[in-house]
Amino acid sequence: DQKKSSQLVVVCGNNQQAKQALEGKSWGSGVSVHVKGFVENMDEWMRASDVLVTKAGPGTIAEASICGLPCLMFSYLPGQEAGNIPYVEEAGFGKYSGQPDNIASTVSGWLKSPEMLKNMQQSALDAARPEATLDIARDLAAIVFATESKKREKVAVLRR
Repeated sequence: DQKKSSQLVVVCGNNQQAKQALEGKSWGSGVSVHVKGFVENMDEWMRASDVLVTKAGPGTIAEASICGLPCLMFSYLPGQEAGNIPYVEEAGFGKYSGQPDNIASTVSGWLKSPEMLKNMQQSALDAARPEATLDIARDLAAIVFATESKKREKVAVLRR
């Protein structure tokens, strides 16, 4: 039975009010719930998970895709995070809903369909760009070195 084997880990970060509210909640039988505050090993929690329910933050989505983790996004910051929702949905590794009942039914549906979950996990891995940070650093270094080279050329011309 799916309900008897379900485990939910909620990581609240530094939001003590949310942590206390969730710790005081009666979750009923059939689901084991663990409420955490700030954790320093979020990568380990993500790698141990089947699904991530999260805000549409770019760092979290990037890490989730690298982990092959399907995402159900429930909120976003207008402007900077809004574009992350269509990115994840079009890449095939997540959905968006701000409605708790829809979130629960969607995640439950994913967990009940191993084939769908496997496809979403592969889609997440396909979307992953684990070298992105290094690529950005290389591009910035190239810009800096090109700018410095042009400055040296101008100085050399002025000295003539």
